[in-house]
Amino acid sequence: MSNLVLFDSLDLSKASNENFYTTTEIIAERTGNGYKEISNLVRKYQEQLKKIAPLTWHFEKSASNHGRATRKIYHLNEQQTLFFIPLLGNTPAVVQFKFELAKAFVAMRDELQARQIARAVEKPQGKTLHQAISEWGHFSRHGNMWHNIIRTLLASTVTGLTKKQIQARDDDWRKEKTLLDLLTLEEMERYKLLEGIVIAMILAGSDYEPIKQAIKNSIATKKVPTDQSKDF
Repeated sequence: MSNLVLFDSLDLSKASNENFYTTTEIIAERTGNGYKEISNLVRKYQEQLKKIAPLTWHFEKSASNHGRATRKIYHLNEQQTLFFIPLLGNTPAVVQFKFELAKAFVAMRDELQARQIARAVEKPQGKTLHQAISEWGHFSRHGNMWHNIIRTLLASTVTGLTKKQIQARDDDWRKEKTLLDLLTLEEMERYKLLEGIVIAMILAGSDYEPIKQAIKNSIATKKVPTDQSKDF
């Protein structure tokens, strides 16, 4: 992921190109301007920026000569930066930043599109998994809870995170959402691979523990802390 272009949530159900943004802090650092100067310029042209898209921000604590201070960090989406960056002139630093920022926005759009395609491709296989679990010889042990258990196992394995840590990727997580919409493209590709293994093992009549062990042994991931691994 780019360190020039940010987003607040990985959630595919609400992701769009308009969700990507850079910040006044990044702009100041990469163009050789002071943060206060960049912030003042945003405030000067805020009416124009608001006409392009809603002007959003967050507050961040920073060190100053007077102790801890709170700074207002503005978010500018791609269309807003097209208006704003030229206001900084054409110094070598600004020109280089405009080039790198444009590439970063394109890369983020490509990543989003690829994730959307990968998610769409997974859905038919996801239905097959759902059917396999529902007809599984061990289904009665946990009933419909198996669907959540298996999908959490898969998502946790490909990310190296617990269920709660994956949910934290979304700034507005609700129980009706799915972990799959919070996976990166690389994680989704690994998820589909492991999902196929689970389907095959369920259809072969395997119990959960052999399935879990096979999945854990099939892919190298970051180790989940022992005290948090009980989420699935």
